[in-house]
Amino acid sequence: MDLTVCDDATAMGAAAAAWLRERVSATPDLVLGAPAGRSPRPMYRPLEALQATAPVDFSRLTVFAVDDLCAPAPADGVVWRQVRRDLLSWAGLPPARCHAFTLDAPDLHAMCRAYEAAIAAAGGLDVVILGLGPNGHLGGNEPGSAFDSRTRPVDLAETSVRYFLSDSINAGCPCGTGCVTLGLGTVMDAREVLLLAAGSLKRAPLHRLLEGPASVDLPASVLRGHPRCRVLADRAAAS
Repeated sequence: MDLTVCDDATAMGAAAAAWLRERVSATPDLVLGAPAGRSPRPMYRPLEALQATAPVDFSRLTVFAVDDLCAPAPADGVVWRQVRRDLLSWAGLPPARCHAFTLDAPDLHAMCRAYEAAIAAAGGLDVVILGLGPNGHLGGNEPGSAFDSRTRPVDLAETSVRYFLSDSINAGCPCGTGCVTLGLGTVMDAREVLLLAAGSLKRAPLHRLLEGPASVDLPASVLRGHPRCRVLADRAAAS
């Protein structure tokens, strides 16, 4: 596991943007698991800004959402709305290369199996980018999630729902505990993982990830077994 500590969230985002641009330049048809939320947001801003002065061809990417909220959240995806705004709005991908969860599917388990099959049909995930949750969750994989879990519906912890709603961008969003997410096994199958951790709330889980044993009590600790995992953290998280 490769850790880089940046001065602040802005510097972390710039480092993440540079890292992803390198991957896309080397593999223009890269298959990406794209997140949303507070930790990834500083990455998307420099990515878009750099397109004006040093463009990279993002249009051949294939993008899959990492997770999203189920009803009563909007059926077009609270997370997917942010991915559309922060990445897809400027990247120029054709719709066929953009894969969101079908949140109004009558059978979410069947939908998640089809989503997993779509990832396999795309050749697997080249890169998954994730934020580190305050309780160590990855995507919607809460403590107790099996390390070999696949894409599936899950119930979020109440603390995770409160953390989600405390982000001003999500204020007023109707939000239950239902979620669909890439499984930890799905994440581990990715060729590379980039984990982002910003803010003092991420200090304890990051320390446990880096120093402690792998345990289902800390879902992120599964990444200790990944052969190509990069961790970018700001000083507030890494101090």
